Order: sequence, then structure tokens, then C-alpha cells
Amino acid sequence: MNLRKLSDQNLHESTLTAAKKEKLSTIELLRHLAEVQRRVLYAEYGHSTLYKYVIYELGYSESESWTRIQAMKLIRISELAEEKIAEGLLTLSNAAEVQKYIQEFNFTNPGQITETINLASQKSHRALVQELDRRAHREKTEKKIVLRKQLLDKMVRLNKLLNADMTELELIEMLLDKEIRECELLSSKRTRTSKNVSSENTRYLPIQVKRTIVIRSQHQCEFRDKNGKRCDERRNLQFDHIKPYALGGKTNEQNIQFLCPAHNQRRMIKTFGLLDRPH
Repeated sequence: MNLRKLSDQNLHESTLTAAKKEKLSTIELLRHLAEVQRRVLYAEYGHSTLYKYVIYELGYSESESWTRIQAMKLIRISELAEEKIAEGLLTLSNAAEVQKYIQEFNFTNPGQITETINLASQKSHRALVQELDRRAHREKTEKKIVLRKQLLDKMVRLNKLLNADMTELELIEMLLDKEIRECELLSSKRTRTSKNVSSENTRYLPIQVKRTIVIRSQHQCEFRDKNGKRCDERRNLQFDHIKPYALGGKTNEQNIQFLCPAHNQRRMIKTFGLLDRPH
């Protein structure tokens, strides 16, 4: 179609049609993301969160990814939100703010959710944020932690050594998780030195097995996708039986792996069929 040859009226009508198609495409994307989330499918491609999947597999920016994921969460709990997004009455940015507000105050009453969605409809993003701040009685104050350049340089160096791309907060959380695990391992060793528990036929994970797995994994999720790409998650890692204990798997170094919550959950879904088969 040569747009330059269209009359003013035809161009206007064609633009309306294009806008409608774009809105419907947006809803389809949100529905797809909801199903990917339900299946924890992002884990299959080496990602520990849906957020990373949307960035690295779908090519959205960090802010675009956050906005779409929040909007997806909103349409999962409200058909009204889905209708208003499709009609162009609720922008993705406003939908994301509504979802954040609902999560913050743990709204479960459909009336409260509907009221907030209606509040956000046909309102500018700035006006909506101001109104939600007013309702939440938020004070415009910020708490900042100042990190010295020397410490920031060390964080940059650690990211390079880990071949990672974590933010300062993610690095701090990862290091705290690592320290907590090591302290727990030491504490567990002290409290169980007098016990002789077989690691082959119980769920109890001996301290020496835990230590071996932690060292082997280098505090990183051990999942690899079909191309050998390894998950880069280093936070909230969990010990997991490769052959499930319920299916006769043993509790030894060869049958235990270190996984992030997403890959642990995805394994459960695939092994025990916790989700309905896709139609």
C-alpha cells in the first residue's frame, strides 16, 4: 500500500485499523507471556526469570519487559483490564502501575481491583502515579546507600570474573546468599557430627555432599539448555535430586544438582506433569 496516494479520509481510516491491529497484537503477546509463565517455559531456554526471557529472547528493553510482565499479571486476574487494553482505554504503562499497586496492598477483592483499573483508564501515566501515591499516603522521600568508587570497582571486577552482568544490588544479594549458605553448612556440620546418617536412602543431605555440590557449581545454577548454555542465576539456589527421590533417586553427589527456583520448578513440571497438556 502506497500511503502517499491515499486520500486524507482513507489514510485516517487505515491508521485507525493499524492501531486496532497493534492493540490486538499487544493482547496476544500478553496472553502468550501468561502461558509461558504458567509453564515456566523460560527456564527451558536457560533463563531463571520471565523478565530475562523477555529481554534476551524477545528483544525488549528492561523497562519494556517490566511493563509487559506487569500488564500480563494484571490481565490474568482481571478480564476488565484485558478488555480495556484491547480497546485502548488502558495503556500498558498504566496497567503496570495498577498491578504494582494491587501487589503492594495485596488487593484480592474484585471490587477494589475493578475500581483501580477504572481509575487508571484514560488517564495520563503521570496523573495516575500521583493519584496512587496520594491514596497510598506515600511521602516523596528516598533512601540512598552511597557506595565508594573503590567498592564499585570491585563489583565491576567481580562481574568480569563471574562472566556475569549483575547490578550492584544483585551482586550484594548473591554474596549474602553465598555467605549464608556457607554459614549454614558450617552450622549443620557442627550439629550433625555425632549422627551417622546414610546418604543413599534418605532425603537428608549430608554436609559433605552439600559442600561438594556448592564447590562444583561455583555458586551458580547448573542447568544447561540444549545448546549447552548455562543459566547465570546465582541467587536463592536449591539442592535438587536429578532422579527424583520419589522415583528412587539416591541422595549422593552424582544425583544432586544446584538449581535456581525456576529450573527446579520446571523440572517438577516436566517430571511429574503438574500442568495440563497444552491444547
